[in-house]
Amino acid sequence: MRMPARSELAVDARSVSAELLGSLLLDLYRLAREAPLADFQGCALERLRVILPFDGAWWGMTRLDLELHSSYPFRLGPEFAEHWGRIRKHDLLAERVMSQPGTTVHFTPREIAADRAFAGFFERFNIRQTLSTLLMNPTLNLATFLSLYRGSATPLFTASERMLKQLAMPHLWAAWTSNWISELASERAHSFSSRVALAVSDQKGVLHAAEPRFSRLMQREWMHWLGPELPEALLTALRTGSPVNAVLTDIRLHLVSGMYLIEASERSPLDCLTARELVIATGFGRGKSYKEIALALSVSPATVRAHLRAIYSKLAISDKTELANLLYLHCESGGLPAHK
Repeated sequence: MRMPARSELAVDARSVSAELLGSLLLDLYRLAREAPLADFQGCALERLRVILPFDGAWWGMTRLDLELHSSYPFRLGPEFAEHWGRIRKHDLLAERVMSQPGTTVHFTPREIAADRAFAGFFERFNIRQTLSTLLMNPTLNLATFLSLYRGSATPLFTASERMLKQLAMPHLWAAWTSNWISELASERAHSFSSRVALAVSDQKGVLHAAEPRFSRLMQREWMHWLGPELPEALLTALRTGSPVNAVLTDIRLHLVSGMYLIEASERSPLDCLTARELVIATGFGRGKSYKEIALALSVSPATVRAHLRAIYSKLAISDKTELANLLYLHCESGGLPAHK
């Protein structure tokens, strides 16, 4: 896809063009599908720079106490976050951004100079002004932030540029989350059913991304769980490699690219069946005869009948109608149960 020239996408000083924003969003969601995990943030920021010029940026995740859980300095050098960490308790600018979640705040050169604790820090990295936005993720108790910086040789951010950043920010966050999930899921080369909810955590057990249904499943299993750390049972499994101790939810952990991909699904009554019993139950519940199933499995019809008696006993049902209803609820709506 050809990137539009900067002159073609110049920001209008009076308004934010729907065409301008739409073009950005199309590219962001394309990048979410196609960009490698390690490259997405850099690619997305380079694309944003085409329509909203800036000299550097900082994109990551933090708790409300400003403890970082993800940090991506863009064109700033890897030491940027380390230097910020030394003075983070005095970051009045961060306090202001956190008090206005979803709003992009423009810190002018005068405001930056007035913050004595940070004036030297910004000068060190040639930051003269910033556009800063923070979005809350209440299901994980984390916040995603993105600050765009301009140096001494760059004009002041305009009101329309501030609005463009504010409109783009939720989509940058959504595309980043989507990239986590799609990239790690594809690495697993696994076809997930709609019963499965996915999340991504680091090796300390802190969630970086999660589908909404994942959080609901965790709270169904552990009523008082809020995040961003995984529930204690999952942390134990992650640290020890032991099976997850969960009653209502089937949970599996996969180490992929240095992160954990977590699959969670509501347990199904059909999970108690063996692989062969599930094949027989599915065929019979969908209208196949004993003989048809027996022929497909190269067994006798009597063997199929014996399996069906065991299936009815395990599922505590008594007829084909009840079996068909179970299959509809737990298979048609979300794929067959996975067998370990």
